Amino acid sequence: MATIAFIQHRLGRTDGVSLEVDKWRLILERLGHKVLYLAGNEDAPDGYFIPELYPLDPTTNRILHNATRELKDYPNGKALMDEVTAHAAKIKPRIVEFLQKENIDLVFPNNLVSVGYNLPGMKALVEALEETGVKAVCHNHDFWWEDSGEVYPTCPEVIEFYEKYAPPVAPQISHCVINRIGQRELKARKGVDSRVVPNVFDFQQPSWEADEYNADFREAIGLGPHDLFFLQATRVLDRKGIELAIEVIAELQKPENRHRLEACPLYDGRTFGPGEQIVLVCAGYVEVIGLSGSYAASLQAKADELGVKIIWCADQVKHSRGKEDGRKIYSLWDSYVAADFVTYPSYWEGWGNQLIEAVYAKKPVLLFEYPVYVTDLREAGFEVVSLGTELGPRDDRDLVTVPGERVRAATDQVITYLQEPNLRKTAVEKNFQSAAERYSYEALETIIREILHENGIKS
Repeated sequence: MATIAFIQHRLGRTDGVSLEVDKWRLILERLGHKVLYLAGNEDAPDGYFIPELYPLDPTTNRILHNATRELKDYPNGKALMDEVTAHAAKIKPRIVEFLQKENIDLVFPNNLVSVGYNLPGMKALVEALEETGVKAVCHNHDFWWEDSGEVYPTCPEVIEFYEKYAPPVAPQISHCVINRIGQRELKARKGVDSRVVPNVFDFQQPSWEADEYNADFREAIGLGPHDLFFLQATRVLDRKGIELAIEVIAELQKPENRHRLEACPLYDGRTFGPGEQIVLVCAGYVEVIGLSGSYAASLQAKADELGVKIIWCADQVKHSRGKEDGRKIYSLWDSYVAADFVTYPSYWEGWGNQLIEAVYAKKPVLLFEYPVYVTDLREAGFEVVSLGTELGPRDDRDLVTVPGERVRAATDQVITYLQEPNLRKTAVEKNFQSAAERYSYEALETIIREILHENGIKS
């Protein structure tokens, strides 16, 4: 048995990286290994945390914003890097202590040394690995150089730092990526070979179903039984393109389209009458790492302008069911059960976890065909409602657009999926089978066994 650690700035949440780490942990524990988490958030599983790893730690957050958004709190790049070095010096000894105390055999950093959010954290981790000699397999979901809109190096010193540490190159460090674009770029920029490990899902688990616990989900978030529920399950941050979902719902609400929806029963026999709403439900939390901070407000302003109702319910939807302050908490999966449609209009994703979740939940999907979907996922042959592959100009709120004809064509397809049960069922079943063949836990277990073997660990 080996002792294996996952290290990241936050773990145990509903973001894609956290959820993917949980899957790796489950498989590694099935193989008989001990798995520990080290993160920056105090509520991370296992209780191993270093507060300075968390991006909202005051010093870490100040460095993050000055390195990735605007250099304003330091006189120059050198002063910024001096603080990075000093802050890393506080973090490193605690990582070393963790690695040695727990006799860690292998570390899986997830995004900590690739995405560029936490400069002191990545420097501290790399130096701790060098000092202890512990092997690492960096699981790089995202890279700082990607066109995601999240990281803008503010000075030459930051770029120089990233080129050294993000990700690091060393004999004891190997790399995994989650898509072919990342694999190609990593080789071109650093001469490093990497293994593509697609994100996966447990297709063997019991289906998500309506039950006594989630029967009141719609009511709890303010929806009526006949309202149309469009679920945005992702975090709320700029690259998720949620404004495109707002445009489609606005198109659905036009009189001629509402008339079509009211003219015949929906796919499940419900009626949709003049008093019913079409609502976008944002179940994910509003992201505050590495962004301007105005995205959610811009979305709400656009929705108000177009007459689209948004329900923000991240305070009621968490990683798992439970209670907080006496209030009932639902799991993310409960939100899928209640939804009529899933929106996934991201224009940049490292993979597409919520897309696969929607496929597992057998829900139709409204999708913008983001680059990784085109290079890695489209070959699965998913039946989706597409908003195309090309963005139009940004609007006066700096929100993305697509051509109006794409919105209208997508809206027409959405209505079809809402009203034709046989077509809907055929599409979602096909999507489920295709994903189960490619992106299962069983496929990931094979890859993990190979990674362990390459690092001298019996599986």
